[in-house]
Amino acid sequence: MISKKIIIMAGGSGGHVFPGLTIARYLITKGWSVNWIGTKNKIESQIIPQYGIKIHFIKIKGLRNASLKNLICSPIYILRSYYQIKKIIKNWSPNIILGMGGYVSGPGGIAAWSSRIPFILHEQNKIAGITNRWLSKISTKNIQASPGALTNAEVVGNPVCQSIINIPLPTNRFQNRKGPLRVLVIGGSQGASILNYVLPKVSFILQEKIIIWHQTGNYEFQKTKRKYEKYGLKKQLIHCFINNIALAYEWADIVICRSGALTVSEISIVGLAAIFIPYPHKDKQQHYNAQDLEKIGAAKIIDQSRFKTSLIVNMLDSLNREKLFVMAEKAYSLGVRDSTIKISNIINNITKKYNF
Repeated sequence: MISKKIIIMAGGSGGHVFPGLTIARYLITKGWSVNWIGTKNKIESQIIPQYGIKIHFIKIKGLRNASLKNLICSPIYILRSYYQIKKIIKNWSPNIILGMGGYVSGPGGIAAWSSRIPFILHEQNKIAGITNRWLSKISTKNIQASPGALTNAEVVGNPVCQSIINIPLPTNRFQNRKGPLRVLVIGGSQGASILNYVLPKVSFILQEKIIIWHQTGNYEFQKTKRKYEKYGLKKQLIHCFINNIALAYEWADIVICRSGALTVSEISIVGLAAIFIPYPHKDKQQHYNAQDLEKIGAAKIIDQSRFKTSLIVNMLDSLNREKLFVMAEKAYSLGVRDSTIKISNIINNITKKYNF
């Protein structure tokens, strides 16, 4: 029996790559062959090969905060990427293509459409970016994590790895838990300077009340570690990247983090209290991602401009495990735990519909 073939396009950040990887790994267990399209200097180049998935690298640059030279040259970059992806499609003949976001999705979606290959577009955020809004007009099927991001799109949630879905319920995790409050600090796969700057001092002031597990990102790991050492803090766990994030979520009482779409979905699925500091995008994308959790009392949102040591100290000092458990239960109520199955069923149905 010839296996069905899918190309997954995702790159640039963990928020795009990890949901795509979850789908890829599930489809592989069902007999699919998977190829990936990404960029050479981003997270996907390190992560995807670890799972035995062939990855094709294309050369493309983002336009956000681009230099004048890159803006002028952008049509050339996009056209070059388009022809690179067209060639990959022609050589491998996939049954279907899934776009999960990142710079590659723009030319990749156009290449899929012009090659007459079914193209599924997934939007992870509450507010869709310009590229996905445009691609949604030519895609075969639009799917989204939350209602309203794209028109005529089915709501499926964000795919999350099974180890996170399998984390025990808040009731089980909080039972008989004692000692300092456990604060998990994550600034996304690349870290967040504002968290790295503020949290060491917060940890020093509240060292009798909290213990911190901090993901700094690669670029500021040494600098952040030295800050903790400067304050004489030896119990805190400092890592540039937490490979087993499920273990960290299970350990935590509360998480202080950015509110990327995947992070918000994971926190809802696990059931965790959260303090969100959205990245200050112009479209307030991350702010809107976190709003539903704030509305039900599962989280607090603090704009980056207001994120100061004194504010976080007061906020954490006012909390205890009883309050955090209530917040965790509320967060759990919003979790979508069958996203991978939903998306895989859509992929299979569209593949059958187009007679592959």
